[in-house]
Amino acid sequence: MGRRSRGVNHAAQMSREAGGSKDSQKHRRLHWSEFSRFAARIGHTLEAVNEAEDWMLEFFVRFLVAGAMKPGTLANYRASLSVIQDTAGQDMSRSIRSRALQLERRDRHGKHRARTPQEFSELLAAAQKLDDGVVHVIRLMRWLGLRMREALMCGKSLETWRDLIVQGDRRLPIERGAKNGRPRRTEVLVDHIEETLDAINAALAFCRSRDFELVTGCNDDLKSAKARLKSRFDQLPMRKELGSHSLRFTYAVDFANAALDRGMPPVEVLTELSDRLGHGPSRGKMILDVYCRQIRHRFPEKIQLPSDFVPLKKTNKRNRSLPAMASTGDLQLDNGAEHTRRRPARGRRAQANHTGFQRERNFQ
Repeated sequence: MGRRSRGVNHAAQMSREAGGSKDSQKHRRLHWSEFSRFAARIGHTLEAVNEAEDWMLEFFVRFLVAGAMKPGTLANYRASLSVIQDTAGQDMSRSIRSRALQLERRDRHGKHRARTPQEFSELLAAAQKLDDGVVHVIRLMRWLGLRMREALMCGKSLETWRDLIVQGDRRLPIERGAKNGRPRRTEVLVDHIEETLDAINAALAFCRSRDFELVTGCNDDLKSAKARLKSRFDQLPMRKELGSHSLRFTYAVDFANAALDRGMPPVEVLTELSDRLGHGPSRGKMILDVYCRQIRHRFPEKIQLPSDFVPLKKTNKRNRSLPAMASTGDLQLDNGAEHTRRRPARGRRAQANHTGFQRERNFQ
């Protein structure tokens, strides 16, 4: 194994330790691999994550900007590299910020919109000519606000959902296919209980004899099933602003309108809708700017919302690999005072000499 390959493997290990969905871990690894190739092209082979330096990251970002990379994609690259470096124990507090690099901010308002009843009927009519399983996926996404992966994998939960609705419970647990493996609970729209129950019963009758699979791929696995579903979506009027995610937008708009009509406070509406969509209760501003953009006029012009991002207390990742008996215990000195064992700092070289660059860094 070459030196650069060892560096990429080290980054992949750090990505696994950081957690997240398999897709997130894969994307982090791919982003680091691209950064590693760039570093090799300018004469620096990274054998470990800790060998990456700020000036390399800055040059890599400017290289991506010169290649006309979109702001959203560039932000994903920076986030991937930061997560890997932070997990490896590098101090990211002094890294160059996007504002200092004068990077364009991404537009988080989204490009989708809610479908009208006529557009939804036309979509179902087109899907019925193509694939019955796709019809059931579309109906579940629309009436329950499911993501595509959640709707694709919900077959074994349909019976539970039906029983809960019959018992009068409108909160349904989503355990299969949830983003980042975090189970959540959606809510049946109060004005569309019959339509939702009909969609669940029809999907259950369809997939019961198919091992509870709504769409089956050629290789009989989840990857091929997703590929087939996406291929079917491409053959339907589900593009651009009316892509598959527009079904979640339709659910969100219906939920918000019904809650506002009942007299629920606007802040509470956004909080509950954020929770039902699986974003957690603290993403009210994002829900207002993205999912409720079409009905923004129904909310106050100035609305006091809790912070979208609540910083979590950082854990000391550098001490995770220490033995349990030595990592958390305090050593007693002879005079009775406590002395915490400190691990020697890892990371960058104290001095780095590069062609065209002379930089001197001091580390404690």
